[in-house]
Amino acid sequence: MGLNLLRLLQSPNPDKPLGGRYKVLSKLGAGGFGQTFLAEDMHLPDHPCCVVKQLKPQVTDASSLQTARRLFDTEAKVLYQLGSHDQIPRLMAHFEEDQEFYLVQEFIDGASLSEELIAGQPWPEARVLALLQDILHALAFVHEQHVIHRDIKPPNLMRRRQDGKIVLIDFGAVKQVSTQIVTAKSGHTNLTISIGTQGYMPNEQLGGNPRFSSDLYAVGMIGIQALTGVHPRHLSEDVKTGEIQWRDRATHATPELADLLDRMVRYDFRARYTTASDALAALQALPAELLAAIAVSVPPNPIAENTADVNTDVDTIAIPAQSTPPTVTAPTLAVAGPPANQPVHAASNPLPSTTALPETQPSPSARSSIPTAVLPSATQSQSVKPKAILAVLVAITATFLVAKALFTAKPATQTASTSATTAQPASSPSANPTPAATPAPSAQATAPQTASPTPAAAPIPTAPSAAPAQPPIAPLLAQADGLRSVNQPEKALALYDQAIAQDPTNAAAQWGRCYSLNQLQRPGEAITACDKALASNPKSPEALWSKGYALDQLKRHSEAIALYDQAIALKPNFAEAWSNKGSALLLLDRPDEAVAAYDQATTLKPDLAEAWNNRGVALWSLQRFDEAVTSIDKAIQIKPDYPDAIQVRQKMRQKLGR
Repeated sequence: MGLNLLRLLQSPNPDKPLGGRYKVLSKLGAGGFGQTFLAEDMHLPDHPCCVVKQLKPQVTDASSLQTARRLFDTEAKVLYQLGSHDQIPRLMAHFEEDQEFYLVQEFIDGASLSEELIAGQPWPEARVLALLQDILHALAFVHEQHVIHRDIKPPNLMRRRQDGKIVLIDFGAVKQVSTQIVTAKSGHTNLTISIGTQGYMPNEQLGGNPRFSSDLYAVGMIGIQALTGVHPRHLSEDVKTGEIQWRDRATHATPELADLLDRMVRYDFRARYTTASDALAALQALPAELLAAIAVSVPPNPIAENTADVNTDVDTIAIPAQSTPPTVTAPTLAVAGPPANQPVHAASNPLPSTTALPETQPSPSARSSIPTAVLPSATQSQSVKPKAILAVLVAITATFLVAKALFTAKPATQTASTSATTAQPASSPSANPTPAATPAPSAQATAPQTASPTPAAAPIPTAPSAAPAQPPIAPLLAQADGLRSVNQPEKALALYDQAIAQDPTNAAAQWGRCYSLNQLQRPGEAITACDKALASNPKSPEALWSKGYALDQLKRHSEAIALYDQAIALKPNFAEAWSNKGSALLLLDRPDEAVAAYDQATTLKPDLAEAWNNRGVALWSLQRFDEAVTSIDKAIQIKPDYPDAIQVRQKMRQKLGR
C-alpha cells in the first residue's frame, strides 16, 4: 500500500481548532509521516504557542486502526517520560481526531543544527567536542530509559535560543504510527518505511534492527560532518571493510578525537560503544588539554547552503534562533477544559503563557500600534502606556541586534584581530554580519513604565583587537566566550576579569566584558568596557555599534544614533547598524526616518528578515497599512518559519478586516 500523499498534505481547517483547542497559525513542515503546525492553545490564558504534530496512519480498516492507536498511545507514554529531561521537548497532550493522531509538544525557540553545518566550512576541534558532549548528555538519558532515538540527524537537533543547548526532537519510533500496516489475513504488522536518514543510518538499522549503538553511529557521523565540512553522503567507504574514510579531510583533528569518532561509526555495531553513556565516558576521558579547550559556540551565520539537508518530516521544526521578534498573542480567553466528546490527554505542566495586550484599530487620524507580547524570558514582565507599545516592539525586535548580529563564532585557538579600515577575514564580525534578536521583557498596555532590553545567548563575538591574545590568556578567553554564548554572563565576566588582570589593554577581553555586562543589563559598566575596547581600536564599527546598544538600554537613543552613524561612516555597508538606527529613530517617534534607515538595511542585506519585519511596524505607525503588510510578508518569505512575524501579520490583517 502506497502513501496517500494528497491526504497527507491536506491542511486542517484554520477556523476549526484541532482537538477543539489548538488553533493552527502556520504550517512548519510536511513529509511522509504527516505535518507539523505552529498553534495557539486556546484553552490556556494568553494562548501560548505550541507545536502540534499530526500523524496520519496509512490504514482505514478498524483492526489496523486499533493497532495504530495502541502503538500511538504507547509511544506517547514514552515521550511523556522522556520530556522530563531538559534537552527533550515536553509532550503536553496527545489525542485522536478523525482517525488521525496528534501530539502537542513544547515550543522550542531555536534553530536546527543544519543551519550551523555549512558545506566546506570545517569546525575547530573544540567546537566539535562541545557539540558531541552536548548531544551525548541528552542521548545518555534516552538510552537509560531503554529508548532508541532512531533518527538522529542535524535537522532533528535544535539549538535552543535560551541557553544554546542542543535539544533532541523527532523520535523515530513515533513514526511507526504512520507506517505500520496490518495484513488482513495474518494480523501481523509490517514496517513499510525505514525510519532513519541516509548518511546517518547504519546498516543494521537499515535492515530493521536498530540498536543503541545505531544512535551513536548517527552522532559520530554528525561529528565527522562538523569536523570535515563534508556531508556524510559525500564520504567514501573502504571497499574491503566498509569503514568510513574521512581522516584525510580533517588533518587538524587530534588522533584521540579521530579514534573516538572512528569507534562511533564502525561498520559492525559490536565494535562501537554500546550506549551513549559509554561514548560520553570515553569523551570525558580524553586528554585534559583537549577537554580544557572546549568552547561551546552558537552558529555564527546560519545559512542553509546545503539544501539537501532541509527536512520536511513531521517532527522537524525550524524555528529561527536568536532572531525572533516578540510573540503577538490573541486576546485572553477564560480557561476551559476539552470538549465533552473529545478526549485530550495532557501532561501535568502546561506550557508557559505569554502576555496578551489589548487590540487597537487603524485610524485615519492617528498613528496605530500593534499590541505585542513576548514569550517568557529571564526578566519579569513590565508594562507601558499604549502609545509606547510600538516603541517596545521595535526595541525588542531590532535594537537587540546590537548585542548579537555581527558576533561570529571563532575557534578558541585563534587570536582576535580586526581592523575597521581594512578587509576582514570571514570569521571577523565585520566580514559577514548576521542579524539576531534576543528575548526581552514583555509589554502590557497598563502602566507608564517601559521595558528594558534583555540580551540572551548569542554567537561568540569576535573582539576588535589590534593585537593577538597572549598564549596564557587564550584559554581564558575561549572558555569565557563559550560561557557567554550559552547565556552565562556572570561566569564569563569572572574569566574576562582574570584575563584583564593579566593584560589590562587586551581588547578581546574588554570586548567580551562589555558584551557580558550588556547581557547582565549593566549598561553603564558596559559602556566603560566598550570605551576601553575602543581605546585599542578607535575606528572599530563593531565596538561603536555595541556601545550604541548599551546607550539604547539607557534609553539614550539620540546618542546611540550618533554611534550608529559613526559605525556606518566607517563601514557604509553595515546593514545591521542601519537596522538598529531605524529602531532608535522609531523609539524617538521619527518613523519616516526609521523607514529610510530600514530601506538602507534591506537594500544592503535583502535577506535581513528582522529589518523587513520592523520596517513593517514603522510603516504601520505611518498608517501605510498595505505597505506594512507587504513588508511583513517579505520577512516571512525570507523566513517561512518565522512564527512571530506570522502572528504580527495575522494581527495586522485582523485590524484591517482581511
